[in-house]
Amino acid sequence: MDACAVNGFFAPAQRERYLAAISRRRSVRAYQGGPAVDQLSALNYAAARLALPGVRLVLAEAEEGALYRHLPFVEAIHGTRRYAAVISDESVPHSDILAGISGEALVLEATALGLGSCWVAAFKKSGADIALEEGEKLRAVIALGAPGEGGRPRKRKKLTEICSSDPASWPLWAYNAAECVRIAPSAVNLQPWRLSFAGRTLMLSCTRGSAPLDMGIAALHMTLGVGDKPHVLRWGEGKEIISLIAEDRL
Repeated sequence: MDACAVNGFFAPAQRERYLAAISRRRSVRAYQGGPAVDQLSALNYAAARLALPGVRLVLAEAEEGALYRHLPFVEAIHGTRRYAAVISDESVPHSDILAGISGEALVLEATALGLGSCWVAAFKKSGADIALEEGEKLRAVIALGAPGEGGRPRKRKKLTEICSSDPASWPLWAYNAAECVRIAPSAVNLQPWRLSFAGRTLMLSCTRGSAPLDMGIAALHMTLGVGDKPHVLRWGEGKEIISLIAEDRL
């Protein structure tokens, strides 16, 4: 299994910042406006440095109603024109999953700045004013702005429902990593992840038809959940998307 490009990518201070933001992150659909000037500047800087190989994060604007599709029984996103485009280069291996990692890192950066966000895969491509290069694909957009009313946490599955065995019997680092995966966002809140543990390895796999972005989001949450424990992420095979191998040091 090859090592993942995310290994060593985030500085310890970034990891600590994003781990703290995980529990505060909410999917926000109602906004009181876009990011303030200083917040937007910080997001632009973050978008440039959080892009993993084969990934681009581009901050842009769209007229309200031009970008987001209206879905039955789902509140329309409104109140902000700002969004981030999550783009991947299909010629780069695993770029679709890496796009989920980079995009979620930007979401956690926005959370740390006091902003709201919302991943959106069902959007109008005609409303996204983004120039794509050869081989690139616009995977998703992320609404960004000052959160309005709402944004309450979505219902989540019990941890035992996404784990192959009782996580209470796992080492604390593995339990914490699994809990961070459990509260991660996913398309229509399906939580399509499965976690298993053996030896010193925590394995993340997916259910049939899972979106690569969801896998990337979960992979970031998993590696952040380990905290400062030494570890490495490696790509898996088949349904096993990625493995986190932690090193025990006395």
